[in-house]
Amino acid sequence: MSSDAANAPRCLNRSGTYEAWYVTVADPASARGFWLRYTTLNPASGVSTKSESALWAFAFDRNQPRANWGGKMTLPLRALQTSFRPFGLRLDGARLERAGCSGQVHTERGSMRWDLSWESREPPFPFLRPRWQGLSSVANIGAQPALSISGTVELNGETHTLDAAPGGQQHTWGSSHALAWNWGFASGADFWVDGATSRVRSRLGRVLVGTAVGAQASDQRFLFNGPVQVLRNRGPISPHGWEAEARLGDRILGVTITPRREDLIGVTYSDPRGGSRFCYHTEVADLELRMTRGGNTIASITRPASAAFEYASDVPLAGVPLRV
Repeated sequence: MSSDAANAPRCLNRSGTYEAWYVTVADPASARGFWLRYTTLNPASGVSTKSESALWAFAFDRNQPRANWGGKMTLPLRALQTSFRPFGLRLDGARLERAGCSGQVHTERGSMRWDLSWESREPPFPFLRPRWQGLSSVANIGAQPALSISGTVELNGETHTLDAAPGGQQHTWGSSHALAWNWGFASGADFWVDGATSRVRSRLGRVLVGTAVGAQASDQRFLFNGPVQVLRNRGPISPHGWEAEARLGDRILGVTITPRREDLIGVTYSDPRGGSRFCYHTEVADLELRMTRGGNTIASITRPASAAFEYASDVPLAGVPLRV
């Protein structure tokens, strides 16, 4: 699967759906991170929520969490336009393309603008192998799981320059958000890891729980996304961190991504079937990754303040304000 195919729109103009393309980037040298989202929401018939496209932008500062910032600009649903081969997206002057993105968000709390380009070195990682994605009401693909990102992000007049910073670009869509989830992501010059533990409603109405995870570390590639594998690996869902362990043959991958509570930004997602999910996100969590074979460590990576983490459910998290 190419990144163009991974990013191809699945839900445009179809009622009862949502869709999001997003970019995640960390700058370990400054302990800062950024999260950029281009989204559509097209509620089902009878749901009172209005349809919309939206542009979202977030900035995280591990050393000064009070400086964390988030904003959203809401636009008409048809304001989002896409093209394919090569993939391209336009939203009120903002763009997301195969090799970069730009945009700006203005709110009462200030503004953020970005102009980024990147190099991608890895193929897409679907959280569930494509032929099985229909089992779930939500689908996720790490469309570009290993990016080297350069450019500028300006937040309230202060410009931050990125020079080959690690990041990734993701695509998600569905007829309903997962009921609860943990998502984790990190990348670097010689590795990437991407995955989630989710509680979702199947298209037959049954609630399913499973963990998908993909990773590449040095010469080791680990893709754990078969339907039986995912559903047998349930795992916990927690606001305190994402812990995932998966086995492929004689190899075991263990991933722990741990956020600080003060680094989380809370946002509200409207569900196309009605109701809301309350999502808590950071780009400056801590990563520990270990891969073993027969008890011997074949890959070990520790990265402080440079991993993305997300926790969400249908109940707000006490003590963490919802900013967007």
